[in-house]
Amino acid sequence: MHHDDPEDHYPLYPLGMLRRHGLAGAQDLAERLPSWSESELREAFWPAYRAIRASETELERNFGIDGGERVLRLNGRPIFVSEDIWNFQVVAGAELIEALVAALERQRAAARDGSAP
Repeated sequence: MHHDDPEDHYPLYPLGMLRRHGLAGAQDLAERLPSWSESELREAFWPAYRAIRASETELERNFGIDGGERVLRLNGRPIFVSEDIWNFQVVAGAELIEALVAALERQRAAARDGSAP
């Protein structure tokens, strides 16, 4: 999706994408889980996402050769995921972040206990 919004271009990108979907100023998953490394979050995120997914729709995406960003509607709420070779970031509203944090913590506890999540 092409936009002429300055916030869709470097160095402000992806502010336009966040703003369009009501996620400007929303919570960052990494900030909620400061003891997790970026690589741990990257590895655990999609299984946790699938564990809480009841419905999903892709709203917007911007992908390049090294990865990209997308906004999905997960269980009726928008979520921004930026995933490339340099960075992994997830931004969503409080309710969705709470559900993801709980799913990630369950996964980590199950892995520690040697059982499946």
